[in-house]
Amino acid sequence: MGKVIRNFYKGIFAAACVGALAVGWYFCYDSVPSQVRLTTEKEQQMNFKVPASASIDTGSVRMEAGLFRPVTMVTGASEATYQMDVKLLGVIPLKSVEIQVMGERNVSAAGFPIGIFLKTKGVMVVGVGSFNDSDGALREPSKGLLAEGDYILSYNGEEVTGKKQFMNLLSENRGTEVLLGIERDGVYLEERVVPAKNQNGEYKMGIWIRDNAQGVGTLTFVDAEGNFGALGHGITDSDTGELMELGRGSLYGTKIVAVRKGTDGVPGELTGMIEYDDANVIGEITRNTPYGIFGRLDLEKLREQGIVLDTQEIGFKQDIHPGPATMISTINDEMKEYDIEITAIHMGNDGGNKGLELLVTDEELLNLTGGIVQGMSGSPILQDGRVVGAVTHVLVNAPEKGYGIFIEEMLVE
Repeated sequence: MGKVIRNFYKGIFAAACVGALAVGWYFCYDSVPSQVRLTTEKEQQMNFKVPASASIDTGSVRMEAGLFRPVTMVTGASEATYQMDVKLLGVIPLKSVEIQVMGERNVSAAGFPIGIFLKTKGVMVVGVGSFNDSDGALREPSKGLLAEGDYILSYNGEEVTGKKQFMNLLSENRGTEVLLGIERDGVYLEERVVPAKNQNGEYKMGIWIRDNAQGVGTLTFVDAEGNFGALGHGITDSDTGELMELGRGSLYGTKIVAVRKGTDGVPGELTGMIEYDDANVIGEITRNTPYGIFGRLDLEKLREQGIVLDTQEIGFKQDIHPGPATMISTINDEMKEYDIEITAIHMGNDGGNKGLELLVTDEELLNLTGGIVQGMSGSPILQDGRVVGAVTHVLVNAPEKGYGIFIEEMLVE
């Protein structure tokens, strides 16, 4: 019996050791970025803070990391991309790190509100359901044929340009089969749907559709050529949660007219007044990505509005450290820097928009908004005189806390 008990405890101990090793390995893995971006002709250091070693030596970059020692990085004048294998304890393969050497990038941190109008490709299916026909029978014309997230691009060979046009085409249908050209997960398909008459005598397909999204956000940066980035996250459909595919989009000048303060469990919001007319357009949206919206800004219109922005150096993830920082936002029609603290840096958060954990410490901002509120997404984050990120999310149950994206994730888009 004693032997059985000893073996049992040995098994428990072995399992605990394996679990501890797994947790330790994951911690080390998450501490090392999958990508490191460097500026040409520069020397700097980065600390992985894990017992890992690696080295690379080319004409464009020299990097060397020893156990428990910072990574020394020296770059040449050439832009290039390399791979560097990092090994735990100098032996166990941990991660392959992509090294990107790129030219110097300077941008102007913005922080002013923008009105956003995004038109989808064709019309987007946001729901598929049923209805009762003229005889009271349940009809589901699109079941198994269309799905949430589909984009209807054509109707019997005619291009679909919007919701109103699609509804007009459908209203002319008399129960005849319709050939729909659709895009699903980037693949073009064709489906044949036979509309059915509902109890009002109208022919329907049993789908809900949308063709645009509108709202208020914050411009993050603009460069000397007028290229801009905003939000730090993509625009998704409110029903499906999927990233909306862009047909066309515009930025409008806007003014914050009201602030709803955030409280525990109830997110706050900035309310903007937007005039959707051509005279108020200040830019064109050309891409909607998981890292934000991007396009071209009319710099002349900014100058006409009296908006003057200073050019600043960007900071890569290895330049950021826990501690004081600022964010630029516009509250009560005043663009201003507010004090925050960077409380955590997730170096392994490559390609995500929660690489930074933030805490609002500015008493004025806390009194105005309670912390981070909807509409502040995209507010640029500055530390040590450099633009290092943008605000992306708020913790609903703690509005003084939130997340940010590394600015480099937005600049490579």
